[in-house]
Amino acid sequence: MNEQYAREWPSGDCRPVLATAKTVSDLVDGRGIATFREKDDLDWFEGARWTVDGIGPVLIMKHDNNPENLTVLYVDSFLEPLFAEEQLTRYFDLSGEDVAWCLSKDLKRNDE
Repeated sequence: MNEQYAREWPSGDCRPVLATAKTVSDLVDGRGIATFREKDDLDWFEGARWTVDGIGPVLIMKHDNNPENLTVLYVDSFLEPLFAEEQLTRYFDLSGEDVAWCLSKDLKRNDE
């Protein structure tokens, strides 16, 4: 993760909590959130960042060469994954079908 963003996380780092086929614009349009285009150590991406009440900083990234063409939502690494997922799905009004991947399911699979 880009050092510039690392300073913005209370824990000093972030983690992905869910991914969707929706674009960054699909998620932020009508919310007064600006998007930006930048390059990190992986690839060029479209992104948006802001603070969501109850969650804190949120970063959305859609890398140009993501093989599944997914948009990933990141939160502070200290947040409990299920809580963050629930808050983000509610905030963005995402249905279960909208979520292509989520961290809590991966963690649950690893615990089995």
